Amino acid sequence: MSQTHPAIESASVTDLFLAIDQGGQSTRVAIYSHTGEQICCYSAACATTHHQSESSAYEYIEQNGEEILAGIRDCLQKIQRHLGDDVNNIKAASFAGQGSSLLCWNNQTGATLTPVLSWQDIRGEPYLQNIPLTHQQTQQITGLRLSPHYGATKMRWCLEHDKNVVQAQQDNCLSIGPIVSYIFWHLLGKQSLVDPGHAQRTLLWNLQCNEWDQSLLDIFKIPRVVLPHCQYHDSHFGDLQLGNHTIPFTASARDQGASLFARGLPEPDSCYINIGTGAFIQRLSEKLHAPEGLLVSPLWLPENPVDKKYYAWEATVNGAAAAISFIQQQTGLAITPQEIDNALALHPEADCYFLNAVGGLSAPYWRTDLQSRFSENLSAEEKVLAWIESVIFQIVINVQLMNQLGSTKKIIISGGFSKADAVCQKIADLANANIHRSDNADATVQGAACMAARLPQSWKPVLQEDVFTPQQNPELLQRFTKWQSAMQQWVAP
Repeated sequence: MSQTHPAIESASVTDLFLAIDQGGQSTRVAIYSHTGEQICCYSAACATTHHQSESSAYEYIEQNGEEILAGIRDCLQKIQRHLGDDVNNIKAASFAGQGSSLLCWNNQTGATLTPVLSWQDIRGEPYLQNIPLTHQQTQQITGLRLSPHYGATKMRWCLEHDKNVVQAQQDNCLSIGPIVSYIFWHLLGKQSLVDPGHAQRTLLWNLQCNEWDQSLLDIFKIPRVVLPHCQYHDSHFGDLQLGNHTIPFTASARDQGASLFARGLPEPDSCYINIGTGAFIQRLSEKLHAPEGLLVSPLWLPENPVDKKYYAWEATVNGAAAAISFIQQQTGLAITPQEIDNALALHPEADCYFLNAVGGLSAPYWRTDLQSRFSENLSAEEKVLAWIESVIFQIVINVQLMNQLGSTKKIIISGGFSKADAVCQKIADLANANIHRSDNADATVQGAACMAARLPQSWKPVLQEDVFTPQQNPELLQRFTKWQSAMQQWVAP
């Protein structure tokens, strides 16, 4: 049965909720009211290092787990000082974090054995060459496709290549898991726990039963004993001590999943798009089988079997802000917001498109063997336009696939690229849906706080929105059609 905490069954006006958002660049810790209004927020930077090992062809992309933990503790101390006696009004807490980043630690002492291996790190890719699984089989079990960005191959790499990990395994004191599991071990009572969203991103988790899948553990050669215990999204993960006040930790989720709950319960006829380094597209679905090229992820799997479950169809589009350095090299231009606005205002007469494989061509195509290329005879400014529209076009393709759930009535958009009005308008025109843009940099931590409060109906934060309605744009539609034709030829076997 779900463990309900009486203090949060019916929230009062003084009830507060704490949320931790552990991201790739920083950790944010915030306090929210029962209506979703932010009371305070503190952050701590966490660096990411890139280095090349002499023994590997792959770049190592890492963070420091102890630095991340220290940053969280520092933010918690600032929260305590900020609230004073009102810290006693915090009724529950939650965590949202990077799904596919992981580390190894000693489960007797809590000491880290490895750096955090970032979700961007693909050093385990060679292990996929001999895996007896297809993408379709993997998706049926996990909801995901085979990818070195997920945890399984990185875990295998650590077990075979890191001497500290090998020794800890021999001494029966090894734990491997997402960052959330390491953080919970330290903050909540030395238990190694994980929620469904983070567990899924290891590529070792079974979508149907919320448990490690023995067949996948065998294939990737990961001993079950080193993994954290699978919980539900609304489990009682432990208690956090903030001064003399004990706070039950009642929710944990992957960051992108948590962001959908920033406004309260997600809307089933809306697509949620965040465009930053890449673009991330999500839509609620009760169907665990998605169209070819899309992923399925758990958003909210409650402990009580009669409570409603939430899943999402997902798509990723690489090569948004991640392609800026490539575009600067190709054009000689400094890619600034003004340069982007100028490019988006162009009306090229000849073919103008970009086949964007920066970071790999992702959903729904999933190809890593293609080289990016522009259509011929483009000016530098036209190349910038073609790049931005390549991201827009691929987003629209994925939104159209998600329309198998019914027409998308609304697109809720966020992220750096969405600040350009023309980007929002072009997506609205091609997707034939209203675009709602709110400059909410705190969507993930706010959504996590909503989860801590158990998704209350009172969660209705005030948001300032810009709305873009679809317009007839035959010129854009013509470029979209040309891009689709060029894509079909490009990805053809």
